[in-house]
Amino acid sequence: MFPSQPIALDASVTIATAAYGNAEVTGTCLESLRLSATGDYELILIDDHSPDDGAIRRLFRAVRASRPTTRIFEFTENQEYTGSVNAALSHASGQYVLFISNDIYVTPDYLRVLLAVARANPRVGILRGSANFVDNGLATHSLSFKEPISDLPGLFRASAACAQQFGMQALPDPFLVGDAFLVTRDVLDRIGTFDPLFYGYFGDPDFGLRARVAGFETVLLQGAFAFHHQDSNFNYLPQERRNAKLHRRWMRVYENWARFKLKHGLPVSQPYTTIADVPWDLLAGQPFDPARHYVRPGDYSRFEV
Repeated sequence: MFPSQPIALDASVTIATAAYGNAEVTGTCLESLRLSATGDYELILIDDHSPDDGAIRRLFRAVRASRPTTRIFEFTENQEYTGSVNAALSHASGQYVLFISNDIYVTPDYLRVLLAVARANPRVGILRGSANFVDNGLATHSLSFKEPISDLPGLFRASAACAQQFGMQALPDPFLVGDAFLVTRDVLDRIGTFDPLFYGYFGDPDFGLRARVAGFETVLLQGAFAFHHQDSNFNYLPQERRNAKLHRRWMRVYENWARFKLKHGLPVSQPYTTIADVPWDLLAGQPFDPARHYVRPGDYSRFEV
């Protein structure tokens, strides 16, 4: 049924995901990981104060019961995307740290290609794969197939076909969309973690930019294909709560765009159009300054359970 066998991962790899509710999709994310990887890799699960009567908490603890190398963090207040990623990056022990959003479904070939490229070239510091949908407006990242992907076996077949077609070919990635990305320990040692200045949005492109400024390559691997269950973290909500979440999202996008402009010296009058319109190559040419480009990891140990 599945064309690719799970890949064996050792303790040099940390994989992390975070959830704010949506236990059904999160469960599929973790099931895709279970079918894709074996071994004693570190797994970090972050419950971002899910408003779901403990459904995510129970799911995560059931996973830990079957995987002793699983660590769980449970926030007592919602920390949004930036806080969740920072908990993972700050406490990960692996040399290679892969963060996947809870609406991303991985495959053995996705993991295999990402890690092969990361291990082959130490100058490559941040790697992301392709998907059926990536929210960056770049045609290189979002791939389509003749047959729709409707289940995990179909996903595994599509991912295996991408790995065969594109192999380890790496394309420059001008900015990071952090729904799923792998970062090396060298990058974390050099630039630290996400900047908590950005609450919810713009923490990932800022992180990718700082890695480029520090001299690392950030790349797209079309041969590493994962499935993005698009809008699933909105569509499962009742309409009123969905509308409120979308409203908060755009408020935070514009708020963090203002912060990004101030941090990186863009004109304060520059409007936000799309993330692809930011002059990434120009910004990446600035000199590296640890005082500006290093962010000290946080201590989230009080949330570990």
